[in-house]
Amino acid sequence: MTPAAKKAQALLERVLAHLDNAEQREGQADMVRHIADAIATRETAVIQAGTGTGKTLGYLIPILSAGQTAVIATYTKALQDQLASVDLPLLHDVCEDDQDLAFQWAVLKGRNNYLCRQRLAEIENGQDQLDLDASSKELRQDVQELLKWSASTESGDSSDVPFAVSDSAWRKVSLSSEECPGAAKCEFGETCFTEVARRHAAESNVIVVNFTLYGLDLQQDREFLPEHDVVVFDEVHELEDVISDTASIVLSPRTFSNVAESARKALTTQKVANALAKTATEFEEVLERHIGVRFRENLATDITDTLTTALAQIELLIDQVAQKDDESPDVLRASSTLNRAKSDVDSVLASGSEMVSFVTDQRGSPRLTSAPLRVSGVLAPVWADNVAILTSATIPPGLPQRLGLARADEDIIQVKSPFDYARNSLLYLAGDLPAPNEARRAEAVHARIKELIAMSNGSALVLFTSWAALNDAVDALRGDLGEEIALYAQDDMPKKMLLERFREEKKSCLFATRGYFQGVDVPGDALRLVIIDKVPFPALQDPLLDARREQAGKESFLRIDVPIAAASLAQAAGRLIRTATDHGVVAILDPRLATKRYKPLVLHGVSHMPETNSLREVEEFFIKRLGGSGTRGRGSSR
Repeated sequence: MTPAAKKAQALLERVLAHLDNAEQREGQADMVRHIADAIATRETAVIQAGTGTGKTLGYLIPILSAGQTAVIATYTKALQDQLASVDLPLLHDVCEDDQDLAFQWAVLKGRNNYLCRQRLAEIENGQDQLDLDASSKELRQDVQELLKWSASTESGDSSDVPFAVSDSAWRKVSLSSEECPGAAKCEFGETCFTEVARRHAAESNVIVVNFTLYGLDLQQDREFLPEHDVVVFDEVHELEDVISDTASIVLSPRTFSNVAESARKALTTQKVANALAKTATEFEEVLERHIGVRFRENLATDITDTLTTALAQIELLIDQVAQKDDESPDVLRASSTLNRAKSDVDSVLASGSEMVSFVTDQRGSPRLTSAPLRVSGVLAPVWADNVAILTSATIPPGLPQRLGLARADEDIIQVKSPFDYARNSLLYLAGDLPAPNEARRAEAVHARIKELIAMSNGSALVLFTSWAALNDAVDALRGDLGEEIALYAQDDMPKKMLLERFREEKKSCLFATRGYFQGVDVPGDALRLVIIDKVPFPALQDPLLDARREQAGKESFLRIDVPIAAASLAQAAGRLIRTATDHGVVAILDPRLATKRYKPLVLHGVSHMPETNSLREVEEFFIKRLGGSGTRGRGSSR
């Protein structure tokens, strides 16, 4: 063992001794040693850490042991909050008396997650009164509650608001990065909640962000985040999509109408702003002609002409705003908004072969998107400048290469889960059902779902790859699963409330779509059966994926579609076993897995589970492992 690994191992043992009933997990210790060595040699590490490994401490401990400044980038703000409320306070308590290990940590989010003191002042001074008067009573009440809360909060962070608040109300008291003129030009710059958070981050050893903010930092030449030695990408299987989104430019009719409105507030002469608003309407008409189109080379002429007109109007407005003598908030916001719009239009008009441009319909409004064909170029500075730790319970084949790393799949470090999947789980593949394109499939799938739920006595999470399939199943099976088994559908109530209900009612079933494939943690006897209606291949109509498929050529299905499906499937199956004492069955109702050559690739992330195509074996599993009672943990196997 290297000196770096020994030091990190010692800290791990110290942390575990601080915890009640904690025991060292082989996989976690392996992860600590691998990351410690990677930091010491300044090498990138890609680690697939099975569920239950304890990967959060697995990467935090070697970072602290090495005394490095690190950014922890997570997939969601919820994971940020978990680090902030559980893991980092624990480590801080353990390390605070040791001068070599003591550290500061901070959570940093995008600007629109914080209250804007300038907006608050404008509301209090009545400058926003006309807009508020035109709003609903509920929105006005929410804004007033937020004003009261702003006087007591130290963070100004939306996640700290102690009451429910609508998105519309929050937008009234916050500001996007596009609108903000920057701290130097704002009278509240010194006390700005965002700037205070950034200063705290600059003074910290560990900074927690989400993928989106890290991606924006890369797009803005590392403007937001302090210099750091190490970056961790937790749940890295989501990184490609998020970085692609942050590097994309979206232009819609609303883009230009909002810019026009911002200019109107800053200027006394409205002629050019009105002209830009008219161009916004024309842009909508032009885009509607091209909905569903991906441009393989140049943009359509009518789109280019309209964007060129908009650009000229924006440049005129920039000049007019620049001539204003005052630096009022309206003027500063208009300047910031106009310059950002100019940059975006310039980029879209100049987009080359490395960008993919297409028009889609977003809730009845067309929009033009220009997205990077590959994210490797965006991430290149990370691999060059930082020690990078990439980790997830599921790392799809080919992901490191797509992110720009010269790593083969066999170079991925496999860290063992402590869970006994061989004894406690079963993977059921329903090879006898009709194929997804057969007319009689829905009826057969509903019957099989009912049969499986009867075997498990409820406690089932049933996941569908489309809303249509979900709604059909709910209509067919609600009230038909037995007197004691309730069926809840995804749209019955808010997600948090729905999951609480599901956990409490041990025999209930929850029917949901892809939004529940991850981020659902239901340990214990509330969940013993996960059903997935079919292999979750990505949409065939996705313009960006279509472009990547064309680039991949004949191997596109295996290189593009199969890895995405495998990662999604593994995440869905991962809802089942959350603790060492959990038991259950994952059932995939897709007969293609019985005959297609891609089967081992699709099942890559669930290969640790014993496999069967026999319903009888499923029934025997529940009888043996669950004592036939439908109650997890009471079987003779315990």
